Amino acid sequence: MKPLELLRNKAFWTVDTLKGGKKRNHYDEIKFIVENPTSQKSIDLKNKNLQHLLEHAVKSTGFYDAYKKYDSIEDFPVINKNIIKDNYEGFQSKDYIDLPKFTVSTSGSTGTPFTAHQNTNKRVRNMADTIYFSEKAGFKIGNKLTYFRLWNAYEKKGFISKLLQNVVPVEIFELKNKEVVKDVIDRLSKSNDSNSWLGYASGYETICRYLDKNETPKVKGKLKSVIAMSERLNDYTKQGVYKHFGTEVVSRYSNVENGIMAQQPLGDKKYFEINEASYLIEILALDSNKRVPDGQPGRIVITDLFNYCMPLIRYDTGDIGIKDVIDSKPVFLEVSGRKIDVIYDTKGEIITSNLVMLANNYQELNQCQLIQKAPGTYCFKINSEDKFLREEEFVNEFKEYLGEDAKITIEYVDEIPLLASGKRRVMVNEMANV
Repeated sequence: MKPLELLRNKAFWTVDTLKGGKKRNHYDEIKFIVENPTSQKSIDLKNKNLQHLLEHAVKSTGFYDAYKKYDSIEDFPVINKNIIKDNYEGFQSKDYIDLPKFTVSTSGSTGTPFTAHQNTNKRVRNMADTIYFSEKAGFKIGNKLTYFRLWNAYEKKGFISKLLQNVVPVEIFELKNKEVVKDVIDRLSKSNDSNSWLGYASGYETICRYLDKNETPKVKGKLKSVIAMSERLNDYTKQGVYKHFGTEVVSRYSNVENGIMAQQPLGDKKYFEINEASYLIEILALDSNKRVPDGQPGRIVITDLFNYCMPLIRYDTGDIGIKDVIDSKPVFLEVSGRKIDVIYDTKGEIITSNLVMLANNYQELNQCQLIQKAPGTYCFKINSEDKFLREEEFVNEFKEYLGEDAKITIEYVDEIPLLASGKRRVMVNEMANV
């Protein structure tokens, strides 16, 4: 590490020590459980964390009060975003109402805007998860991190925060501009820092296609780590990043409302190591709440072991996965999110990122689906309990991405149906049917 990077690293852990070493304690526990999944100590820690959460939930929340006589976690109901929104106050722990909390908002892959609250200890646990799993990919605190994301769908980092964390945010949709891609590559080429990338897989694909098309010289030895999230990482992108930068890219499975649930290990592995230190993972049948055997696909349902402010027990993530065990470690052999078609903006350029995540900014919506009817013509299906008063603002925001000349209509519906697989399509291209 460079001197300034090392200083940031030492400062981070020194401050943590002065505050009681909470991040270090969480980090050590995560590392031990993930790396020693079958040890009795790991099993005891996981059981203790689960029992503490369940006891807290039934004693301090209105929703879980009815489950005080539970025998096991299977006595609890499977929940989803709509159930939580319908019983929002009931999910809030009375023990944490007046304590500091952090708010996170997402529509994720489901097209359902949703806000969750996290207590301070949950926030610290997420930081420790991030540190541990990032280190497994080659990142160290203090490295310069270029973060490719749909930033307009989330709270932006302030100048001081970016400086202290050594983070360079890049708006994913700006990569449509070749000058922005060139600037990202030029900055990396000239950098003397230890660089890491974190972001949507589609952003890396855009960069690789630019490099292939322009026959740009390879930028080797500059990237210490590359982590892809939110979107499926295809073979072209994985191979392209290695070809142009000499760095292996790994895929991370996470969401905004919970955190990091699994991540691919280095070594060109296809599977994802599950974060059983912070979550209990169940794979349930597509058409029932029965657990499926290892090796069979099902709904990924998680229990967040550390969110005491808003307990989420048996929370259906909306994703499909296949769970198994490799070298004694629990893994996902496969993870797939909601169905997202390729759509095009008014200039005919491909939009592969989940644009519906912008619905994060409209929490009054229950569901949202974007349909491309024809070139430059789009329809949004919206499910809203009350009259949607920000329709004009909504349309104008999406025009910034689809094109100012986009023809956008709104269709209000009672429900956006699921596919037979249990998934819900959030971006649909119907042009082939025109």
